[in-house]
Amino acid sequence: YTLYIIVTILLAIAILNPSFSEEAGIEEKSVSGVDIVFLVDVSLSMNATDALPNRLSRFKETVLRQLPALNGNRLGIIAFAGVPFLYCPMTTDIAAFSDYVRGLDVDMIPNTGTNLKRAFDKAEEIFKSGKVLRNKVLILVTDGEDIKGSTPSKVDADILIWGVGTEEGGNIFYKDEQTGVSGFVTRTGNLVSDKSNSELIRTKLDEEFLLELAAIQKADYTNISANPQSADNLLQKINSMNKNTSSKLSNLFKKDGYQYFLYPAVFLLLLDMSLLEFLFKKNSES
Repeated sequence: YTLYIIVTILLAIAILNPSFSEEAGIEEKSVSGVDIVFLVDVSLSMNATDALPNRLSRFKETVLRQLPALNGNRLGIIAFAGVPFLYCPMTTDIAAFSDYVRGLDVDMIPNTGTNLKRAFDKAEEIFKSGKVLRNKVLILVTDGEDIKGSTPSKVDADILIWGVGTEEGGNIFYKDEQTGVSGFVTRTGNLVSDKSNSELIRTKLDEEFLLELAAIQKADYTNISANPQSADNLLQKINSMNKNTSSKLSNLFKKDGYQYFLYPAVFLLLLDMSLLEFLFKKNSES
């Protein structure tokens, strides 16, 4: 019985296949692409409905449509309003990046306003950190309204500016997820459903400012609300650039350890069978 218990334990451990060591399997893979950083305005004005369903959603739809063509490049997102932060680290995982894009929301940053200089400073900080490679593109996505701070300095990257919204403007729709209350934002901070309310905030695309910024930054400007297909200038820019190449991927594989338990179990079973046969034979002779 003691042998049977030991054998059962050994077989159970062998089925679990424990590992006591690892071996490195190195796979070399050549990667060719550029680093693309989206600098996305998530201030409250990006919830304006002049670009249906709203400005931020228009950007999401645009970039999600382009993702298949962006495969092979590294992508990242800096979200900003009053302050910026690295929302999506650089990744080649298109599926993971798309989840980050869908998660963008105007509630992400409590600081109000749009501090463009701090956003550009954050982008430059990341560019100089070594997390971004030599060939890179920065895409600024904003309505250009309520800009705070001085004009941003030039960053070391090819720059595209995507304006979102219309010069006619629109009201800001907001839903409070905690209370469930929704409506259009008024100057007093209330939410109302009446679009004719005289206190409603009406936000407009500041295209004049964005064109001036494009001239200073030597950037290409397009309004993706008026012409969503114009966002394809990103693909054209990538195709015209030199590519960052090569990477080496190293994966660790666990060595099987079942044999250290299976072989003793088999040995004990054979020993048990031999011992029993010997005892039966001895008993029969006596």
